[in-house]
Amino acid sequence: MPQAFGPVAHGLFGLYLISLLALPRAPTSIAGLACLAGLAAGFHQWRDDARAGFRHMAVLVVPAAVYLMHIVLQILAGVAAPHLASQVLIGLLTLALGLSGVPGRLPDVRRWILPAAALGAIASCLLALYQLWVLDILRPYGWLGGAAIGNGAIKFGDLSAVQALLAFVLVLTAADKARRLLGLLGLFCGVLALALTQTRGGILGLLLAVGVLGWALSARRWSNATDRDRNDYPGHDPGHHAEPVRQGKAVPVTASPVKRGGHRRATSLAVMALAVLLSLSAAAFMQDRFASIEPQVQRYLRGDIDSEVGQRLALWRAALLAGIHQPLTGVGFGRFENELKRQSAAGLTPASEKILYGQAHSEYLSAFAEAGVTGFVALTLMFVAPMIAMLRQIRAGRGSPAALAALVTSAAFAGFALTDDMFDRQITVIAFFFLNAWFLRAAWGPGSGSETAGARPAPRRPPEVAG
Repeated sequence: MPQAFGPVAHGLFGLYLISLLALPRAPTSIAGLACLAGLAAGFHQWRDDARAGFRHMAVLVVPAAVYLMHIVLQILAGVAAPHLASQVLIGLLTLALGLSGVPGRLPDVRRWILPAAALGAIASCLLALYQLWVLDILRPYGWLGGAAIGNGAIKFGDLSAVQALLAFVLVLTAADKARRLLGLLGLFCGVLALALTQTRGGILGLLLAVGVLGWALSARRWSNATDRDRNDYPGHDPGHHAEPVRQGKAVPVTASPVKRGGHRRATSLAVMALAVLLSLSAAAFMQDRFASIEPQVQRYLRGDIDSEVGQRLALWRAALLAGIHQPLTGVGFGRFENELKRQSAAGLTPASEKILYGQAHSEYLSAFAEAGVTGFVALTLMFVAPMIAMLRQIRAGRGSPAALAALVTSAAFAGFALTDDMFDRQITVIAFFFLNAWFLRAAWGPGSGSETAGARPAPRRPPEVAG
């Protein structure tokens, strides 16, 4: 009976990706149900799966556990607000799901999950176009709300970029034309939604993810890959495994694996160029916002912080001062606004400077200010270590569609966090932990020798191609 929850968890995960920006409030409940279904599916062997997969998951689990421990200790000490316990709960629930073997079992991410991300990107784009053309909202923010000095457009753009990247992985890895076309449409729509939100940090994260993925694929060991790896290459039909054997003799294939690998590599590079072109087109669409950076920096250097860039630079300076002031413990989660008042009273901030925001607008600097050096190191590793691990795995020829998805997801969030607080809203807290934990474990595969019924064992390595 528990095994029946496995497909349910995968289906809910796909539904989460579809509804992420298209439906209000629903994604939170869907993500929670997906985690519970996954834990129910893997409960009977969770300990074995966790033990087997911990080495692979440690790049996320260890720094995340240290970071979440900072929040727990601050709550117990009365420094951080109790409502931050929800962030701890989300982290623990999703990490427990990642340690289970459920994400790495059937079905393949190309069957449900990546197509769901492409459909989600299309839905996000339609919502953004509706708000722009019908509601005259200059920077669409979906259901994430708006205010006088800010709205949810940044988060909307960031998550649209994640959907676009997952659709891009579908284009690279799908075995059938219909899914590749769906992936192309999802890539285009996701990037268009990002462009409409005018989110500069989203462009940074998108370009970082595409660049890292291109670097990983450029050195991938195509010709010496195992048969299991060939299943994951662009254009490969997952129904074809090792060479068929009839009456003890291997039937020769019609084309050399080296030639097929070269063709797939050329196709991948062409699609990669398309993704870069779309990203740069989105940046060109926002050329006025990018062009405004340099004059706003000059205004900041003259003491005028009354601009978007000026506010960010002032906040970053204040966050650095806060971390230097309390390098061991930080000023406390949720207490950065009080720290701004302290700096102003102490004369560290000129009286003429009026900072409008109460957060650092950089998750890295926010961790340094609120949790000190150890919090900064833990958070940085939590964002960057999975990206490095997947990059090395793919470059070594052990990439899979799930590994590509894990790479672009972690790289995108690492880029977003440079210029925005990713953990100030529940929607991005869930998205970061849930997506990274799921894809990272799926990239490793089943967690133990006791896979679910119906899972096929990995095929043996075929003979290497001569020459």
